[in-house]
Amino acid sequence: MKTFAYPPPSDGKPFRLTMGLHELDPANWLECEGIQSDLKQRAELVRDKREIVFQELPGHLDAASKFAEMITGNLQKFHEVSFNINKENEHPFIQLSVVIAEDLCLLKKIDGEWVLVAGLVVFPSRWDLREKVGLDIDAIHAPVPGYRGELQPLMSYTFDRISDQRPVWRKNWSLHQSSQLHEPSYIPQHSLPANYWWRTERQTLTRLPESDYLLFTIRNRAEPLEWIKTDQEAASAFAQTLRSINPQMLEYKRIVADRDALVTYLLS
Repeated sequence: MKTFAYPPPSDGKPFRLTMGLHELDPANWLECEGIQSDLKQRAELVRDKREIVFQELPGHLDAASKFAEMITGNLQKFHEVSFNINKENEHPFIQLSVVIAEDLCLLKKIDGEWVLVAGLVVFPSRWDLREKVGLDIDAIHAPVPGYRGELQPLMSYTFDRISDQRPVWRKNWSLHQSSQLHEPSYIPQHSLPANYWWRTERQTLTRLPESDYLLFTIRNRAEPLEWIKTDQEAASAFAQTLRSINPQMLEYKRIVADRDALVTYLLS
């Protein structure tokens, strides 16, 4: 039986916009199992669409290099993967794209705000790195319905308190009409509910010791939504959560037109 890496919510509770942070075990910072097909696709996209998937502001290479060293050390310690960064070669985030499946976003606190200063985002979920680099986290999340009322007061407070000794992780989800992971913009498609894809992002936040830099990683997956039908109780509970989502969030998640059909499918 197929199982989701991170299943849809199955408690039937109403949808809420939350941070949902958990303490991160360093051994689980990177997910290295079954990533070969992702690495192949990432290499092709970095080669063919570099200006879309990679952006940086000047002056932050040293911090990126130090985070890259933390990543290679973690790979060696917990995954028995040996990889060396060549400082005379490509940007370290580009070099890491051949060995890890996580997208990487470098944040720095500038004038009291956390700003995206560099990123390698090969698998964006309907957002364009070129439009986000140089923005602070409030501006980045401005399109999210309810952000300013529910999350904005917590975001900077939370980011400020992340330490190198206590990294954190969270998950995010969406429903897509395609399994394509590289989606920098929304492409309208018609799809039957049974052909939808359950897309998850496992996100982590780690601080560079004694600095005002954070690394935000994103591990993307797309799995067939139909897998949920092997557990009708879970499918029915997720249907209740979908029913609770307000119109603004449905529009943001691009499922406003198909929500009722998805609920019917999950309950059938």
